[in-house]
Amino acid sequence: MRTLLNAAIIGGCLFAAVALVAGVMADAYPALDIVNNGLPFLVAGLVVLFALSLALRSRMLIVTTAALLAIAGMVLIPKLSGAAPQAPGHTERFMRVATFNMWGKGDVHAEKVQTFLVETDADVVVLEEIRWQHEDFLQQMQKAYPYQSGKHGLVILSKHPILDKGRLDRPDEPYWRSLIVNWARLNVNGHDVEVVGVHLARPFYPHRQQTDFENLTWFLRSRTGPVIVAGDFNAAPWTQKFHGLTAATGLKRLNTLTPTWPVRWRNLPLLPLLPIDNILISSELAMIDLTVAGRLESDHLPVVADLALNQ
Repeated sequence: MRTLLNAAIIGGCLFAAVALVAGVMADAYPALDIVNNGLPFLVAGLVVLFALSLALRSRMLIVTTAALLAIAGMVLIPKLSGAAPQAPGHTERFMRVATFNMWGKGDVHAEKVQTFLVETDADVVVLEEIRWQHEDFLQQMQKAYPYQSGKHGLVILSKHPILDKGRLDRPDEPYWRSLIVNWARLNVNGHDVEVVGVHLARPFYPHRQQTDFENLTWFLRSRTGPVIVAGDFNAAPWTQKFHGLTAATGLKRLNTLTPTWPVRWRNLPLLPLLPIDNILISSELAMIDLTVAGRLESDHLPVVADLALNQ
């Protein structure tokens, strides 16, 4: 038994070492950034290996697992910086923002999404994976959200007038998969606020995802005034791409650790593992509260945030 446990710890250490090297090399090789999504799980696994090494009283294994754990912590912890500031207590709410990816059974259960959004009473909603079969859903939502930007892919629903709007597309891609940004400038009680809806490529297409992050960074650096970015980033906050986005733009994220995906696979419910659905805000705004809501028969969970204006 002791021999098998030793072998398992050694195997785990080798795996962790390879994963750490791969993650660090993600800047040069974007495909490797998919490994960084699992950094917290790698740290948790190394904690278990370290505890087992202590139980075995093996000096070599204790030193090895401790060193790997320290390295993993040094890689992960700096990438957890950049969280949005918390508004002081009893601060008046300026806006409520919601974002939700409707992929999955939500496609045929749009009435549940409609009920949720009406009850949530957000000022603005960013929806991803909207397709032609959702036309009736969007028309019905006009009662609560008379101002809308977009009809396919990414859609912004607003209770406040839209002053301007636009989109950012991938070049040389079919219309149905080219859209990565849908933005709208709103007049919210006399304040101009830009809402940027995003849906970036999955990490299984690393070069496309890298280009999406680069184009989004370029776009956001050109914006001024209060900016809210909401949607499905298809990357955890501690990946190289996501961390690079927030570092380059100065935007602060609202969701760091609460997982939003995957909630289901076909009809099989799953335990969400990664916070890939997020909201970012500029320095003119602060977070009052963030809620990751319950299941709506999609493979994502909705994210809802209350925001305040910084005084």
